[in-house]
Amino acid sequence: MEVSSERTQELIQHPQENLFVEMKAWIDPDQPDGIAKIIKTALAMRNNNGGYMVIGFDDKTLEPILDNAPSNVRQMFNIDKIQGAISKHSSELFEINIDFPQRDGQEFPVIVIPTGVKTPVVAKSDLFSKDKDKQSKPLIREDTVYVRSLSSNNTPSTTQAKSKDWSSLMEICFDNREADIGRFIRRHLNGISSDQVNVFATAIAGNIKPEISNENLLREYLQESEQRYGETLKERQVGNIPEHGSWEVGLIVLGDIPTQHTTTQNFLNLLSSNNPDYTGWPVWLDSRSFADDDHHPRVVKGVWEALLITLNSGWSNHIDFMRFDPKGKFFLIRALEDDIGRNPPQALTVLDFSLAIIRTVEAIAVGIAFAKSMGYSSDTTTLAFAFKWTKLKNRKLSSWASNNLLRDIPNRYFATDSEIVAFIDIPLETPLSALSQYVHQVTRPLFEAFNGYTVSNDTVEDITRSLIERKR
Repeated sequence: MEVSSERTQELIQHPQENLFVEMKAWIDPDQPDGIAKIIKTALAMRNNNGGYMVIGFDDKTLEPILDNAPSNVRQMFNIDKIQGAISKHSSELFEINIDFPQRDGQEFPVIVIPTGVKTPVVAKSDLFSKDKDKQSKPLIREDTVYVRSLSSNNTPSTTQAKSKDWSSLMEICFDNREADIGRFIRRHLNGISSDQVNVFATAIAGNIKPEISNENLLREYLQESEQRYGETLKERQVGNIPEHGSWEVGLIVLGDIPTQHTTTQNFLNLLSSNNPDYTGWPVWLDSRSFADDDHHPRVVKGVWEALLITLNSGWSNHIDFMRFDPKGKFFLIRALEDDIGRNPPQALTVLDFSLAIIRTVEAIAVGIAFAKSMGYSSDTTTLAFAFKWTKLKNRKLSSWASNNLLRDIPNRYFATDSEIVAFIDIPLETPLSALSQYVHQVTRPLFEAFNGYTVSNDTVEDITRSLIERKR
């Protein structure tokens, strides 16, 4: 199983706990209590379609625990030992990985649990410990299903599955089975083009290619949000921002919802706990734990807003402005990584094609997760998205960040337009395994702006699947 060291490093640099990331203080995996926590978390994460267990952090303050940290971290958390314990108690064998990113000179174990669960994982054997009176205490019980669930204030925890958890668990399993069916069809329909396969798969799923609708509504929302971004920069008296292009995404959720949400901390807890956290700096991240108070979200006219500017931080550069509207509207404008994330900086010169695809996939997947967590009906809800890229003119299409793809783009693909905007409607019931067709539709006009460049359906599908399965 592959693991992204960049991703695990970001997890300890900017720790957050949600349904896909669990923070634990130092534990001893050689003791029953310690290994039981790892096993239960691994089974729960697997049932949640993958995630991360970060060890050595206070789960309340999210600060690293440096006092009394073990000196032999790699030996204590040897992957063969941890893998063996999980496999011994899991009804399904799945391969984990362990990475050891560093912060403040200390290594921290990050246990990576893969995606792909197709049937609920059950604890297949008991694990007991002895108390001081030498009485047996059950730590893991046979035939128990562990899941990641939310408490009454929308904070995440690992717990035994209850009736409310089974619907989500079964949906995850069926989505993964559908993904396998889609790959089977593509593999065996030799001689049929990728476009024809997509049409065939869409017909099977009962989805109709979405018409571009709600465009005016989204344009107004983008304009309103861009204005708020400019006002916030002035209010904060932000200066010395390097020249850069931007990527924007606007989302309006259209559907029935049984419960109306308001701008409370509980609403942010709900979103944060359900953010799939696919990347080291996720789309619509929760910045409440950031050290700088200026980065914390605040309520402006009934909408949560957050401005994040981290430049010359010693780790990674970011400029984000986000809006979270309880009425089902979300906005993000982000400085292009091509301009502020490279070293040395080469602003306004290139656009990496894979980053554009990855960010589009992530935004759609997070939007689906948000809408479902808010209680929108999957059968009747549509997600209306707008995507926008700015300051493209004279950039060269590149693959500087795509080393693992080994893709070399010739030096003749330059943009002549400065701005590209794309709109798309996506049914909330769309499984993650079917996202690549929408991602291709969104990014196609962006790439065509570079002298008609085309990225194949297969490439878009490969990048989409790799992100959703947490392989990049």
